[in-house]
Amino acid sequence: MQKQLNQLYYWCKENKSLLIMTILIYQAAILAIGVVNFPYMDDTVRQRVGNTDFASTYSRWGSEIGSWLVQGSRHLTDMGLVTPILTGFILAAASIIVVYTLNNQKLRVLPLVVSTLIGLNPWFLQCVSFRFDSPYLALSVFCSVLPFLWWEKQRGWFFGLSVLSIFMMCNTYQASSGIYIVMVLALSLKTLLADNAFVPLLKKIITAAGAYILTMLLYFLEMKLHPELAQRGNNVVIASITEIPKTFLANSRMYPHTILDQSTKVWVILFVLLMIAFIVTGVQKANVQPAKALLFLALYLVLGAILSYGVFLIFPEKLAIAAPRYAYGFSVFATITFLLLLENLETYPWLRLATKGIICLLCYYLLSFPFIYASSLHYQKEAFERQSVILAEDLKQVVSADTKNVYATMLFKDSPVFINTARNYPILTDLVPVNSAIFFPNQVLFRTYSGMDLTILPFELDHLDKKQSTLKLSDYYYDIYEKGQDVYVVVK
Repeated sequence: MQKQLNQLYYWCKENKSLLIMTILIYQAAILAIGVVNFPYMDDTVRQRVGNTDFASTYSRWGSEIGSWLVQGSRHLTDMGLVTPILTGFILAAASIIVVYTLNNQKLRVLPLVVSTLIGLNPWFLQCVSFRFDSPYLALSVFCSVLPFLWWEKQRGWFFGLSVLSIFMMCNTYQASSGIYIVMVLALSLKTLLADNAFVPLLKKIITAAGAYILTMLLYFLEMKLHPELAQRGNNVVIASITEIPKTFLANSRMYPHTILDQSTKVWVILFVLLMIAFIVTGVQKANVQPAKALLFLALYLVLGAILSYGVFLIFPEKLAIAAPRYAYGFSVFATITFLLLLENLETYPWLRLATKGIICLLCYYLLSFPFIYASSLHYQKEAFERQSVILAEDLKQVVSADTKNVYATMLFKDSPVFINTARNYPILTDLVPVNSAIFFPNQVLFRTYSGMDLTILPFELDHLDKKQSTLKLSDYYYDIYEKGQDVYVVVK
């Protein structure tokens, strides 16, 4: 054990500058989001109440226990930048493991920069935004890649560590369930193209598949111990055995189409160019016949693109459409493919310059997006706070202790800066909560900013009988009516 620790110490010392670079990239992007102090979705309630409920509501016991350890209490509080910093370190470790595993146990600058897309891709930014549980969402990614440090070692070690890691992944965030599969595919592709012995590879694949299936069955049994999960609705429902093939095919079509719809044109063009380069260099570098190499590459791309969705492939609910954070597996697949491409380029100088230029350009666009996203969160939050104060001042003149309900046609208007930015980035409207929506995060946020213990509920303007109501206040923003003990806010 002492020998291994000494080896790790000297390895870290030898690669110190590369490790620090990876950590700094993650910390810069994640802290840019963290300093905005945006209460993201569930954070709005946890800031006020301090509840965890990761286990009871989501069957994520890893997140539950992890939050107790990080907080030092079972009652949570907003810890400021502590959780974003932890998130950055965990994701940096995951990226380093992936590069080390795929690049023959060597670290280089460009592969490490590319690898940061694992945790900073647009689809994972929702996970980074959660102020209370982002470290545990990041931990699910880390656990998905950790076993592959033992890919070349004894199968028993790899199997045992895979079971433990996949089980921890399931108990932190199930959206990472496709990453382990993609890593197996990537390492298998390298072996097949190198024309190495097939039988040892087959044994590794069977070991990995066995560990994955066994762990998923164990987690399924764990979920059965939480009957309250049924309250989560279709988000946790698995298709029946007879419906699984149909559901799998439907999700296989929906998943990539959703990614495409949420991407900018320049992201798509650069991605396609890199996939072409990946196929060309893969065929040329392969130690097998071109036709066979092309078949292996095609199988990897098709299976990787689809299976990166993980267990959600057999969920009837179209989760990738519901929220981008359910679909970041595709970005991890793309990142791993870019790393394989960079390894192929070392043998072919004539493609190296152009392809590396495209990769650097794509990295620039994608790694700048977290800062654009952070800016949008800032302006959206600022607009919500300002309008909350205005509405609270108006409502104070109308509501009383007898007021039962406050209804509104919508809540607040989105920031014009956010609206302008969203024109260039389709995914942004799915990442940044809209101010107009009357749903529980915005309802809680209004109570926090206004100091008023009121719950605003939605209503249709057609349902308001103005003849039977009294106009209590009219200004630039609202018409406020009163009918009995209810107050109605008509947003202009």
